Amino acid sequence: MSTDQAKQDVERATALVEKTIEALGIDPATSRRERDGHVAYALRRGSARILIAVHAPSGDLTEGRIRVVAPVVVLPSEDRQLALLKHLLVANATDLVGAAFAVSGDEVVVVTERAVRDLDASEVDTMIRTVGRVADRYDDELSKTFSLTRSSDA
Repeated sequence: MSTDQAKQDVERATALVEKTIEALGIDPATSRRERDGHVAYALRRGSARILIAVHAPSGDLTEGRIRVVAPVVVLPSEDRQLALLKHLLVANATDLVGAAFAVSGDEVVVVTERAVRDLDASEVDTMIRTVGRVADRYDDELSKTFSLTRSSDA
Protein backbone atom coordinates (compact mmCIF):
# COMPACT_ATOMS: atom_id res chain seq x y z
CA MET A 1 0.00 0.00 0.00
CA SER A 2 1.32 3.44 -0.88
CA THR A 3 2.01 6.04 1.77
CA ASP A 4 -0.46 8.41 0.11
CA GLN A 5 -3.20 5.77 0.15
CA ALA A 6 -2.55 4.97 3.81
CA LYS A 7 -2.69 8.68 4.69
CA GLN A 8 -5.99 9.08 2.82
CA ASP A 9 -7.42 6.03 4.61
CA VAL A 10 -6.48 7.49 8.01
CA GLU A 11 -7.99 10.88 7.14
CA ARG A 12 -11.18 9.19 5.93
CA ALA A 13 -11.39 7.07 9.08
CA THR A 14 -10.91 10.14 11.27
CA ALA A 15 -13.77 11.89 9.47
CA LEU A 16 -15.98 8.79 9.93
CA VAL A 17 -15.20 8.68 13.65
CA GLU A 18 -16.08 12.36 14.03
CA LYS A 19 -19.33 11.90 12.11
CA THR A 20 -20.25 8.91 14.27
CA ILE A 21 -19.45 10.72 17.52
CA GLU A 22 -21.54 13.66 16.36
CA ALA A 23 -24.45 11.29 15.58
CA LEU A 24 -24.23 10.11 19.21
CA GLY A 25 -24.92 13.70 20.29
CA ILE A 26 -21.34 14.50 21.29
CA ASP A 27 -19.20 17.32 19.90
CA PRO A 28 -16.11 15.56 18.50
CA ALA A 29 -13.98 18.71 18.84
CA THR A 30 -14.31 18.66 22.65
CA SER A 31 -13.17 15.05 22.91
CA ARG A 32 -10.38 15.11 20.29
CA ARG A 33 -6.67 14.81 21.10
CA GLU A 34 -3.72 14.59 18.69
CA ARG A 35 -0.18 13.35 19.26
CA ASP A 36 2.56 12.00 17.01
CA GLY A 37 0.30 11.50 14.00
CA HIS A 38 -2.38 9.74 16.03
CA VAL A 39 -5.85 11.11 16.67
CA ALA A 40 -7.85 10.01 19.71
CA TYR A 41 -11.27 10.74 21.17
CA ALA A 42 -12.64 10.14 24.67
CA LEU A 43 -16.34 9.85 25.42
CA ARG A 44 -18.77 8.28 27.89
CA ARG A 45 -21.56 5.81 27.19
CA GLY A 46 -23.35 4.73 30.36
CA SER A 47 -20.70 4.06 32.99
CA ALA A 48 -18.12 3.28 30.30
CA ARG A 49 -15.32 5.66 29.32
CA ILE A 50 -14.56 4.91 25.67
CA LEU A 51 -11.32 5.81 23.93
CA ILE A 52 -11.22 5.81 20.14
CA ALA A 53 -7.84 6.09 18.43
CA VAL A 54 -6.99 6.32 14.76
CA HIS A 55 -3.36 5.36 14.24
CA ALA A 56 -1.31 6.31 11.21
CA PRO A 57 1.01 3.64 9.80
CA SER A 58 4.26 3.36 11.72
CA GLY A 59 6.96 0.80 12.29
CA ASP A 60 5.86 -2.57 10.94
CA LEU A 61 2.30 -1.38 10.33
CA THR A 62 1.86 -0.38 6.70
CA GLU A 63 -1.76 0.71 7.06
CA GLY A 64 -3.73 2.81 9.48
CA ARG A 65 -5.71 1.24 12.34
CA ILE A 66 -8.72 2.17 14.41
CA ARG A 67 -8.85 0.93 17.98
CA VAL A 68 -11.72 1.36 20.41
CA VAL A 69 -10.95 0.65 24.08
CA ALA A 70 -12.90 0.97 27.32
CA PRO A 71 -11.37 0.44 30.75
CA VAL A 72 -13.57 -1.87 32.84
CA VAL A 73 -12.02 -2.67 36.23
CA VAL A 74 -8.74 -2.21 38.05
CA LEU A 75 -6.68 -5.40 38.21
CA PRO A 76 -6.54 -6.96 41.65
CA SER A 77 -3.32 -7.97 43.37
CA GLU A 78 -1.43 -10.74 41.60
CA ASP A 79 -2.59 -13.41 44.04
CA ARG A 80 -6.23 -12.67 43.05
CA GLN A 81 -5.78 -12.48 39.28
CA LEU A 82 -5.98 -16.13 38.20
CA ALA A 83 -9.73 -16.59 38.70
CA LEU A 84 -10.47 -13.21 37.10
CA LEU A 85 -8.28 -13.86 34.05
CA LYS A 86 -9.81 -17.31 33.56
CA HIS A 87 -13.28 -15.74 33.73
CA LEU A 88 -12.27 -13.14 31.11
CA LEU A 89 -10.82 -15.77 28.76
CA VAL A 90 -14.01 -17.82 29.00
CA ALA A 91 -16.06 -14.69 28.27
CA ASN A 92 -13.83 -13.94 25.25
CA ALA A 93 -14.47 -17.44 23.90
CA THR A 94 -18.17 -17.76 24.67
CA ASP A 95 -19.89 -14.40 25.20
CA LEU A 96 -18.12 -11.66 23.26
CA VAL A 97 -18.45 -10.99 19.55
CA GLY A 98 -16.49 -8.21 17.89
CA ALA A 99 -14.51 -7.27 21.00
CA ALA A 100 -12.34 -8.94 23.62
CA PHE A 101 -11.07 -8.44 27.13
CA ALA A 102 -7.41 -7.56 27.55
CA VAL A 103 -5.09 -6.17 30.20
CA SER A 104 -3.59 -2.72 29.70
CA GLY A 105 -1.39 -1.40 32.46
CA ASP A 106 -3.25 -2.01 35.69
CA GLU A 107 -6.71 -2.30 34.14
CA VAL A 108 -8.92 -4.84 32.42
CA VAL A 109 -10.15 -3.29 29.18
CA VAL A 110 -12.51 -4.19 26.36
CA VAL A 111 -10.92 -3.66 22.97
CA THR A 112 -11.69 -3.95 19.29
CA GLU A 113 -9.40 -3.00 16.41
CA ARG A 114 -9.30 -3.15 12.64
CA ALA A 115 -7.54 -1.68 9.63
CA VAL A 116 -9.02 1.61 8.41
CA ARG A 117 -8.98 0.60 4.76
CA ASP A 118 -12.58 0.23 3.49
CA LEU A 119 -13.96 1.25 6.90
CA ASP A 120 -17.52 2.57 6.83
CA ALA A 121 -19.63 4.57 9.27
CA SER A 122 -21.73 1.59 10.38
CA GLU A 123 -18.56 -0.29 11.38
CA VAL A 124 -17.34 2.66 13.45
CA ASP A 125 -20.74 2.90 15.14
CA THR A 126 -20.77 -0.85 15.82
CA MET A 127 -17.25 -0.76 17.28
CA ILE A 128 -18.14 2.09 19.65
CA ARG A 129 -21.47 0.61 20.71
CA THR A 130 -20.06 -2.90 21.18
CA VAL A 131 -17.17 -1.78 23.35
CA GLY A 132 -19.41 0.55 25.35
CA ARG A 133 -22.08 -2.10 25.86
CA VAL A 134 -19.61 -4.77 26.98
CA ALA A 135 -17.79 -2.39 29.36
CA ASP A 136 -21.06 -1.11 30.81
CA ARG A 137 -22.35 -4.65 31.30
CA TYR A 138 -19.22 -6.20 32.76
CA ASP A 139 -17.93 -3.41 35.03
CA ASP A 140 -20.68 -4.04 37.58
CA GLU A 141 -20.57 -7.83 37.19
CA LEU A 142 -16.79 -8.07 37.59
CA SER A 143 -16.65 -5.58 40.46
CA LYS A 144 -19.28 -7.55 42.40
CA THR A 145 -18.08 -11.06 41.54
CA PHE A 146 -14.39 -10.38 42.20
CA SER A 147 -14.64 -7.42 44.64
CA LEU A 148 -12.88 -5.08 42.21
CA THR A 149 -12.89 -1.34 41.66
CA ARG A 150 -14.62 -0.23 38.48
CA SER A 151 -12.31 1.86 36.30
CA SER A 152 -14.95 4.59 36.21
CA ASP A 153 -14.72 4.82 40.02
CA ALA A 154 -10.90 4.74 40.25
